[in-house]
Amino acid sequence: MKSFKGYITEEVAWLQSTSKMIFDFDVVPNMKIPLTSKTMSWIFNVQLPRVTVFHVTSGIGLKNLKRMQNKKKSISAFFNMNADYIDSGIKTEGGVVVELDANIIMSSKSDILSMPDKTGRRWVELYNIDPKENMHKELEKMLIDLAIKHDPRNKEYLKTSPEIGIGVWYKLQTDLLTNFAKDKAGKKMSLIIADYIDGVNTILKKHKKDIQGAIHGYIVRRGTVAVKHPSGRMVGGDSELSEWNAWDEQVVDKIKIEKVHTFNTARREADWVKTDIIPELGKIPHKHWKNAAELSTYISQVADAEVRTFGGWARKK
Repeated sequence: MKSFKGYITEEVAWLQSTSKMIFDFDVVPNMKIPLTSKTMSWIFNVQLPRVTVFHVTSGIGLKNLKRMQNKKKSISAFFNMNADYIDSGIKTEGGVVVELDANIIMSSKSDILSMPDKTGRRWVELYNIDPKENMHKELEKMLIDLAIKHDPRNKEYLKTSPEIGIGVWYKLQTDLLTNFAKDKAGKKMSLIIADYIDGVNTILKKHKKDIQGAIHGYIVRRGTVAVKHPSGRMVGGDSELSEWNAWDEQVVDKIKIEKVHTFNTARREADWVKTDIIPELGKIPHKHWKNAAELSTYISQVADAEVRTFGGWARKK
């Protein structure tokens, strides 16, 4: 797999956003873990079949999705969602649900609160994929080693103040912002980010059998009664699929818009579909529903069909 250092020539906005991701946590379980389909394929040596998922958005969001088609930028989507949440819009004005064909990066039966950086890469907190804390000590050591690598003075600091532990990681950020001009700080930060992502990915691969249930378990278990992951032995994951959540979360990328759905909502003016949505569709198929409940039923039917299709694939594996 190509080292992340091959991608460090990114825009400054990305560096600012990603630097916040790698430093903005208080304890190891809340460390941010980057998710990309390329990394997951490298770790598990498998590419799951493309799937049909749905994404709640608005007219403006639809424009953005059209630009994201077939790109590496990832989004949060779902297989199923309660009608009430479809109607509320989930952080948007709502009224629009986009049906997508996409690659699965991570599959969860509940909302994992994935967070995008400014390039569209999504991050999840460590506890979502390592609930048994199998990787915690290695990740803590990685942070300390990186703090020393990028500022050798931290080695002596740890000798005199060993109780600081991973606090030296936060010290690295503070010293960088305090002691360097903005342009030099940005270049050094890009190297720190690259080492963080490469280090995390290496540890994830080492523990792939520990985390594969959390990463892909839900989609595999949805599709078959067998619990064997396409890349090997299933560990952890979701054993009680009868447990219902308001919506599941599927982190996906390389999306293709298959259909746009709209529905009547009290928060919209009567002609909003005609003025805001129809002009954006082009050749994209469209269906308007009386309400979110009808649309939710359709989504469930599509999800059930997807289960049967994926189940056949998983059993063959």
